[in-house]
Amino acid sequence: MLEGRQPIGRIRFADERIPGVWIWNVTVHLTGGLPMGSCKDLDTAKAEFKTAWLALKARTTPERLAAAYRAKNIRDDG
Repeated sequence: MLEGRQPIGRIRFADERIPGVWIWNVTVHLTGGLPMGSCKDLDTAKAEFKTAWLALKARTTPERLAAAYRAKNIRDDG
Protein backbone atom coordinates (compact mmCIF):
# COMPACT_ATOMS: atom_id res chain seq x y z
CA MET A 1 0.00 0.00 0.00
CA LEU A 2 1.23 3.48 -0.83
CA GLU A 3 0.45 6.97 0.36
CA GLY A 4 1.72 9.16 -2.42
CA ARG A 5 4.98 7.43 -3.28
CA GLN A 6 5.64 6.29 0.30
CA PRO A 7 5.14 2.59 1.12
CA ILE A 8 3.00 2.33 4.26
CA GLY A 9 1.80 -1.27 4.39
CA ARG A 10 0.88 -4.52 2.72
CA ILE A 11 -2.16 -6.55 1.84
CA ARG A 12 -1.71 -10.10 0.60
CA PHE A 13 -3.77 -13.20 0.07
CA ALA A 14 -2.64 -15.96 2.44
CA ASP A 15 -3.47 -19.08 0.45
CA GLU A 16 -1.47 -21.19 2.90
CA ARG A 17 -4.40 -20.81 5.30
CA ILE A 18 -7.55 -22.86 4.88
CA PRO A 19 -9.71 -21.14 3.97
CA GLY A 20 -7.48 -18.46 2.44
CA VAL A 21 -7.69 -14.96 3.94
CA TRP A 22 -6.49 -11.46 3.09
CA ILE A 23 -3.85 -10.29 5.58
CA TRP A 24 -3.03 -6.61 5.98
CA ASN A 25 -0.45 -4.73 8.03
CA VAL A 26 1.00 -1.25 8.42
CA THR A 27 4.78 -1.20 7.90
CA VAL A 28 5.65 2.32 9.09
CA HIS A 29 7.21 1.77 12.53
CA LEU A 30 5.65 4.10 15.09
CA THR A 31 4.91 3.71 18.79
CA GLY A 32 2.32 1.24 19.99
CA GLY A 33 3.00 -1.65 17.64
CA LEU A 34 2.00 -2.13 14.04
CA PRO A 35 -1.70 -2.50 13.22
CA MET A 36 -2.59 -5.72 11.41
CA GLY A 37 -5.58 -7.87 10.63
CA SER A 38 -7.14 -10.45 8.36
CA CYS A 39 -10.36 -10.55 6.34
CA LYS A 40 -12.29 -12.90 4.09
CA ASP A 41 -12.33 -10.46 1.16
CA LEU A 42 -10.03 -7.87 -0.37
CA ASP A 43 -12.43 -4.92 -0.13
CA THR A 44 -12.83 -5.41 3.61
CA ALA A 45 -9.06 -5.74 4.02
CA LYS A 46 -8.55 -2.45 2.16
CA ALA A 47 -11.17 -0.69 4.28
CA GLU A 48 -9.75 -2.02 7.57
CA PHE A 49 -6.22 -1.09 6.52
CA LYS A 50 -7.29 2.44 5.62
CA THR A 51 -9.13 2.90 8.94
CA ALA A 52 -6.12 1.65 10.92
CA TRP A 53 -3.68 3.81 8.95
CA LEU A 54 -5.76 6.98 9.34
CA ALA A 55 -6.15 6.36 13.09
CA LEU A 56 -2.40 5.84 13.46
CA LYS A 57 -1.65 9.01 11.49
CA ALA A 58 -4.16 11.02 13.54
CA ARG A 59 -2.27 10.29 16.76
CA THR A 60 1.19 10.85 15.24
CA THR A 61 2.85 14.24 14.86
CA PRO A 62 3.96 15.20 11.34
CA GLU A 63 7.56 15.32 12.58
CA ARG A 64 7.42 11.80 14.01
CA LEU A 65 5.80 10.49 10.85
CA ALA A 66 8.52 12.15 8.71
CA ALA A 67 11.21 10.57 10.93
CA ALA A 68 9.57 7.14 10.56
CA TYR A 69 9.50 7.55 6.76
CA ARG A 70 13.19 8.53 6.76
CA ALA A 71 14.10 5.51 8.89
CA LYS A 72 12.05 3.20 6.62
CA ASN A 73 13.67 4.52 3.46
CA ILE A 74 17.32 4.14 4.49
CA ARG A 75 19.20 1.85 2.14
CA ASP A 76 22.76 0.59 2.36
CA ASP A 77 23.98 0.55 -1.24
CA GLY A 78 27.39 -0.50 0.09
